[in-house]
Amino acid sequence: MEQSTPVPAPTESGTSRFGLAPPRRFILPAILLLLTERPGYGYALVPRLEGLSIGHIDRPAVYRALAQLERDGLVEASSQNPKAGQARRVYRVTALGERVLRVWMGVVKEEQDFLAQVLRRYQATDRGDAVLAEVEGGWAAALGAGWSPVSSTSVGHRQLLSLGSIGAERTAHDRPLPTAEDAPPWRTMSLIPDRSVVLIDVRSTVGPLSFGAIGLTGTIEAAVVAGTLLTDPAPAAHLEIDMSGLRSGNSVYDAELRRRIDARQYPKATVDLSDCMASGVENLYRVTGELTFHGVSRPADGMVRLEVSTDGRLVISGEQVFDIRDYAVPSPTVLMLRIYPDVRVRLHAEVDLGVELEEEQL
Repeated sequence: MEQSTPVPAPTESGTSRFGLAPPRRFILPAILLLLTERPGYGYALVPRLEGLSIGHIDRPAVYRALAQLERDGLVEASSQNPKAGQARRVYRVTALGERVLRVWMGVVKEEQDFLAQVLRRYQATDRGDAVLAEVEGGWAAALGAGWSPVSSTSVGHRQLLSLGSIGAERTAHDRPLPTAEDAPPWRTMSLIPDRSVVLIDVRSTVGPLSFGAIGLTGTIEAAVVAGTLLTDPAPAAHLEIDMSGLRSGNSVYDAELRRRIDARQYPKATVDLSDCMASGVENLYRVTGELTFHGVSRPADGMVRLEVSTDGRLVISGEQVFDIRDYAVPSPTVLMLRIYPDVRVRLHAEVDLGVELEEEQL
């Protein structure tokens, strides 16, 4: 296969040593696919190939590929005489070409599976940029990642955020906790919008769907010392989510979601934190507050992870399952698609503390 033209990858100091480009150029099966859709001239294939986004395509490369396919008996050409000028060759896929294309599609599927494994491993790192990539790329639902929903029966108040598998974590009692006397001044800090994201995963009759929005706003009132959030006095927070910013990559689903949640009448969902206590497990805190969504406010509590990075950012993450009927939202139905009422909400937010911490402080 021809190598695609690399696109320089931006870095803090300039350009990386490798290029950002598709892993391969599937020009041969792509041409077979397009000619299976309809016969065509060689030059007319160039814009159609560009529409497949498989990298830079020029006319000489297309004619070289057509010549190879014709030699192998996968396509055949017939001449047509235009009203003026020389005869043009119209290419069609042969019966052998259709069988080869079927085999090629198996190769493409394997490539897709391999790349999906890379995405899943990146997703599993649970880093902030991995969460942001899910929203920016719109690939979270495409991975088909499963999750265990609660019963679809409405149960009233649900927890705000939770984190599982905490038994193996080092407990906070392994080191002395800071006291209020050690704390820097109590401060009001703002979320970093382009580093703060919410993901809403839903189950449907066609499989998992994911809606995401980057750009959470809000403030946190707290004091942090030696990489630990002080809980006496308890921190407070107010977070806002722009509901019109939720995207899944499918405009039909997005429009139906906005209609069902009345995004025009209720453009924001808010979280107000009223209490926060250390759980006894390092970096895990039990929070209590109120979630307002679709004009309905409900008390909520649960577990969140709060960590301070070496570059002085407070990183907040957690997830929980909600029943949207608790917030007077009917289960959306789009054509033959039904979305079930229990949804998983994942939150990742970052706050600039304005200080850099030494690694030994964390």
